[in-house]
Amino acid sequence: MHDFKVFKERLINKKLNRLFKLMKTVIVWADSAYETLSELFPNWACMTHEKGKRNHPLTTEQKSANKLKTKVRISVEHTISRIKKYRCCSDRVRNMTEVKQSRYWNIVAGICNLRRAEELGIQDVFDYP
Repeated sequence: MHDFKVFKERLINKKLNRLFKLMKTVIVWADSAYETLSELFPNWACMTHEKGKRNHPLTTEQKSANKLKTKVRISVEHTISRIKKYRCCSDRVRNMTEVKQSRYWNIVAGICNLRRAEELGIQDVFDYP
């Protein structure tokens, strides 16, 4: 199933809709598959890449903006790949409640945060020796 299809299905969720209504601004960093997101939600700031056309190539400003968007997105993609190394977060697990799945995600995210803090040398933020 494509990411955008899952995203639209999750928007139907009442809890998520309430959360978006509380937020004044929503900034979404997405790839080109999410181009229609700005049409669906005109008040959101959608950061998708600009595309060049056959006789209208991208300007240098558009290229530099795309590079900035790529730098932000790649750090997010790397974090997602670190989390998905743990199979409980990447594979579908049968007979798992939403609470238990949320617990697994929180534990794995904590482990990934600790590892990243250790790589950066800032483990004192977590009071971790």
